[in-house]
Amino acid sequence: MSNYDLYLSNSLDYLKQYISNMKSRPIFFIGSGFSQRYINSPTWGGLLSELINENPEIEMPMQYFIQEHNGDYAEIASELVDYYRTYAWKNYGNDEMFPPFLFESASRSIHLKYKIASILIDLMEQFDDDMHELAEELELIKKLNPQAIITTNYDTLLETLFPKYAAIVGQQVISQKKSTDIGHILKIHGSVEDCDSIVIEQEDYNNFHKKQIYLIAKLFTYFMEHPIVFIGYSLSDANIKTILYNVKQIIDADIEPMIENMWFIDWSRERINPDEAPPSEKPISVGNGESVRVNYIKLHTYEQFYKALYQDSVDIEFLKQIEETVYNVVKSDTITDLEVDIASLRYFTDRDNFLNSFTTAPDNAVEGARSMLTFAHINDPNQLASQFCLTASQLSQRVFDSPRSYWSYAYSLIEEIRIKTGVDLRASNNNYHVI
Repeated sequence: MSNYDLYLSNSLDYLKQYISNMKSRPIFFIGSGFSQRYINSPTWGGLLSELINENPEIEMPMQYFIQEHNGDYAEIASELVDYYRTYAWKNYGNDEMFPPFLFESASRSIHLKYKIASILIDLMEQFDDDMHELAEELELIKKLNPQAIITTNYDTLLETLFPKYAAIVGQQVISQKKSTDIGHILKIHGSVEDCDSIVIEQEDYNNFHKKQIYLIAKLFTYFMEHPIVFIGYSLSDANIKTILYNVKQIIDADIEPMIENMWFIDWSRERINPDEAPPSEKPISVGNGESVRVNYIKLHTYEQFYKALYQDSVDIEFLKQIEETVYNVVKSDTITDLEVDIASLRYFTDRDNFLNSFTTAPDNAVEGARSMLTFAHINDPNQLASQFCLTASQLSQRVFDSPRSYWSYAYSLIEEIRIKTGVDLRASNNNYHVI
């Protein structure tokens, strides 16, 4: 085994073991390199260059704007806003170039952002995962079940690869409760499906940075309770530096901290020399003379990496349904009157019991699904109180089919169950009503 093969094997084994020990799903932080790899999307500079070349109102080449703005892409995009606004209004009425709704918008940058969205939508229309040269990687990606995906990408590649994950766009990430639930794609820089949400020019970035600390606070549970895996970013990426800087401030570390649950995946365009043994961790400068260290994996292809991230899982939509139902039960203002099958709930609060219900024999999987299905379909906990509202005497009358049956008969049956099974159905509020 070469030095590099040994390095990669050890690094991936450590990642797998860490995720297993943490007993939680990883969070994927996906950058532009991911889309560049799979849909051949342009770099930020390449995108601006394409925008310049496609607008006849712009006479100067990309290099002119780089000199004019000292290489600041956000400032270049800001200047392109007026070029595209002028170009659009000169072609007012040509609906194929710029649809009528753009001219009703109050945003000066809407025409530029629409063009950006159009470029990326065209690339996605050409995307065919079955015929893709990296089809094996794509198949491995689609088998993954992360807790959530956070991305600065505008395109819909992630929605295509993870169709059961719901996208939350832009400022909704901060405002929506669901943004920290399982099974979401958090598009913090906007989406082509809402082109006005796209973060591209300087004003957009200014607004984003003003609210970034709220975003970090919103996602802090993710950063503390899950493995975080950065894919498709460079070590010098400003977005990563800002996020890590804010994380460092929150954990209040005076020295260069090692953030144990963060992995930075560094793609090498060239094949890696077999004799090379890259480092397993890397310092990242986060600004103001501060830095942090994160786990580091350097690779050229992703097959082994995606295999290492795989976790066997029940259906994500089913888990989302359970999560929402449990939340509704817990937040209920009538929880003291809630009549639930507490024995079943306690069984499923044990992680191993829950997973074994779905991952053992097929019959067990079906039975496990049935056991949770009724519970998962309850949207309002008050439904339970209306469905299972029998007193002990009424329960006795139902069981023994006699109006002369007394509560003591029901209690005797419950006691018999306790002796035989060890489950005390009277240990919680009226749970014996559910049989």
